[in-house]
Amino acid sequence: MEIRVAYEHSLATAPEEFIVQVPSQLVIDIPANVPRALLPEFIANLIVERSPTIGKIRNLRIL
Repeated sequence: MEIRVAYEHSLATAPEEFIVQVPSQLVIDIPANVPRALLPEFIANLIVERSPTIGKIRNLRIL
């Protein structure tokens, strides 16, 4: 499954300073059996795993 999201994130070196806004990103390879209620948390974890320089994600929105 593919989902387009928008979010803000910090860098791993400064996790409390949210400096980057991502207006739109396509996240792929999401299993179809992930419950809708857990989808934002699953996507945030997936983004952080794939990009080790990201510290924290906030304001994640499914577009």
